[in-house]
Amino acid sequence: MTTTLHFLHIGKCAGTQMAEIAKGYNSLGKDFHIVKHPHGMKLQNLPPERYFFSIRNPVSRFFSAFYSRKRKGQPRAYFEWTPDEAIAFGQFKHANDLAEALFDAETAARSEAAFCAIRSISHCNTNQISWFPTRGNFLNSRPPYAIIRQENFRDDLRELSKRIGFDLTSLITDDDIKAHRNDYSGVPPLSEKAVINLTRWYSQDVVFYEVCENWINRVTGSSKI
Repeated sequence: MTTTLHFLHIGKCAGTQMAEIAKGYNSLGKDFHIVKHPHGMKLQNLPPERYFFSIRNPVSRFFSAFYSRKRKGQPRAYFEWTPDEAIAFGQFKHANDLAEALFDAETAARSEAAFCAIRSISHCNTNQISWFPTRGNFLNSRPPYAIIRQENFRDDLRELSKRIGFDLTSLITDDDIKAHRNDYSGVPPLSEKAVINLTRWYSQDVVFYEVCENWINRVTGSSKI
C-alpha cells in the first residue's frame, strides 16, 4: 500500500530541486508517493497525513529571491514583473542596495522606498513561518516527517531517505535549470550592514530557522548545524 507524503513548498528553499527528486522517486513506484504542493498551500490546509518541508537561512533566501525575480524567473520559467516589482527594480539594482537602505534613519525617502520594494518583490515579501499560520506549536502537535535545510540539503535528505527506505540523494539533479539554481558571482555580495538589516527585517524567520534546527538535532540526535 502506497503512503502519501506531502511536500509543503516554501518559496526559495530548494523546493524546485525537491520537486525534481519527487518526480523521479514517484516514477519508481516505491512505498511512498510524494505530493509536491504549490506555494499557496499552508500546513492548516494539508490533509492529516505525513508531510515534510524545506527551509533556508532568511538572509540567503532574500538574496536568492531578489535575483530570481529580477530575472523574472528565467531561465527555468518566465513571470513578468508586477507593476510594483517594476518600480522596485527600477530603484534598486542589487539586493545589497535594497538591504542597506532598510531602516536608513538618515535618508527617510530611501528607507521608505526600500520598505515598499521588499514588500513588493515576490518571495522577498514572505516569511517562512507564514506557511504555518495559527499552528505555533506544530513541531509538537503535528510534527513533520522531516525538515530539510537548503544549506544542509544532501545530509538532511539522507535522513529522509532512511525513513522512506530509498536513497533520495541519488535523484539530485545537477542540471542548474531544472534545479532553478543560479550563479551569483557577477553580483555584489551583501555587506555587513545589509546582513544586519535583513536579520532585523526577517527576525521571525531567524528564530523559526533556529527552532527548526533544534528540532532536527533532537530527532536525529545530531549537533551538526
